[in-house]
Amino acid sequence: MLQSFEILGLDLIFLLMYLSLILVANNQIKKAYHSTTLIPFFYFGWLFKVLFSLMFSSVYLFIVGGGDINAYWKGACCLADLFYSNPEAYFSELWHTERTLGIAHHFNSLTGYPPGWIWREEEAWFATKAISLFAIITFKGFWTTTLLISTLGFWVNWLLAVKLDKNEGFSRNTILAALFFIPSVGFWCSGISKDSLALMLTIFLIYQFFNFLKWEESGRFLRIFLILCLVYLTYLIRHYLAYAIGGPFILAFVGRYGKRFVGRPLFLWIFRLTVYIVLIIVSIIIIDADQSKALLMEANITKSDFSLNPIYSGAKYDMPTFTGSAIDLLSIFPLAIYTALFRPTFLDNVGLSFIINQVESLLFLFLVIRFVFRKTFFKQLNALVRDEFLLYILVFVLLVSFMAGYSSILFGVLVRIRSVALPFLILLLFRGKGSSETST
Repeated sequence: MLQSFEILGLDLIFLLMYLSLILVANNQIKKAYHSTTLIPFFYFGWLFKVLFSLMFSSVYLFIVGGGDINAYWKGACCLADLFYSNPEAYFSELWHTERTLGIAHHFNSLTGYPPGWIWREEEAWFATKAISLFAIITFKGFWTTTLLISTLGFWVNWLLAVKLDKNEGFSRNTILAALFFIPSVGFWCSGISKDSLALMLTIFLIYQFFNFLKWEESGRFLRIFLILCLVYLTYLIRHYLAYAIGGPFILAFVGRYGKRFVGRPLFLWIFRLTVYIVLIIVSIIIIDADQSKALLMEANITKSDFSLNPIYSGAKYDMPTFTGSAIDLLSIFPLAIYTALFRPTFLDNVGLSFIINQVESLLFLFLVIRFVFRKTFFKQLNALVRDEFLLYILVFVLLVSFMAGYSSILFGVLVRIRSVALPFLILLLFRGKGSSETST
């Protein structure tokens, strides 16, 4: 075990100091973002997030023997040492990595060298840079950084939870289950990892999107700037996730705009027909666009690498290759979504380490079947497509699930990437009391 993971005397002092600050900040957040129905569960949600982050770290450090978390932390510590020794070089590396000059351009024997695959992979290296900010302020305290990242993730979830409780038609239990108490999400998206940052950005970006669209009227121009920054950061963490978050917002915006035609059925019918026609045309154009082809080419490369490279061991599944046509996309879409949301199953030979994921997959399959075969299914579906928030998260879940199911190939990768979609799948399946606003 590396010394960086041990709790030494100074590390313990910083850990206790930050824990004290977090407890004070928790009380301030409870007061500033108050929800009478959710507030009794505030510390339960925080403890769940923190304990699962500690569990994630412990499993990978003491059982698996390191894995990605070791590489991310080692890279973050190298960046922290670069900051301590040469702040100008650190900010230069933070702003732009000049790979043509090699890894030794900024790093040396004093700072240490980050793992080569982390440094070469753009998304992983950007995540490492983000983690290095925590490593710097904790003086490379691994467990203190774990505590800070998991707590920040909880705070972001709490912001969205309060808004959903006050402005959308979800019950208390639905919000709690979706945003705080999914075991696999708590495990994969709480510690020092790219998945933790991806979920944090996703939740915060959706929170800002709907603050701009319908929840808050003040500070709209500043919010637009913040949204653009968050989209850019999300793009750097995971390219496809930025498209999956940003794309459906157009649908939500159109749905919100259509509310002005309530009470005028003819205008509303013309508006919807026009929107559907435009969406079909735009979808075809997007599929054929160079950016979409580049994104799918990237997914094909990732898929091929996971399938053929012997370095990537572990349980795998098969997925047909997408060639680029709209018909081909439609043929693969259902299989990729099914794979992402409902596998691994107990029929997949994946080992005991996936038992929680298998139970969750079976549970989600049961809940979707239950949702579809209800007598009120078409009524629920009609309400879903007329509500801008539900429509948004429906498209978001489908897009994330498609990309996760299509490109992951390794079940170990699949369960991490799909975790971003699971909270929103629960929100879709457990629509509670009626919306606070009239549906269009």
